[in-house]
Amino acid sequence: MLETSRERVKFLKAGISPRKIEQLYLKSNNFKIINIPVLFEAVEITQEDKGFVSEVPAEYVNA
Repeated sequence: MLETSRERVKFLKAGISPRKIEQLYLKSNNFKIINIPVLFEAVEITQEDKGFVSEVPAEYVNA
């Protein structure tokens, strides 16, 4: 499953996030995560008055 880029493009066009596609690929091909990687994702940080406001993606809110 998801062995070719065409299959992955179909999922992207259907509105599935790249992160979810990667998770499906790993599960369907029996990959085992032996060390949880530290992943960074860009977030927008704005300054309002004297404090900072950070907009965190919804995927991290319910993690």
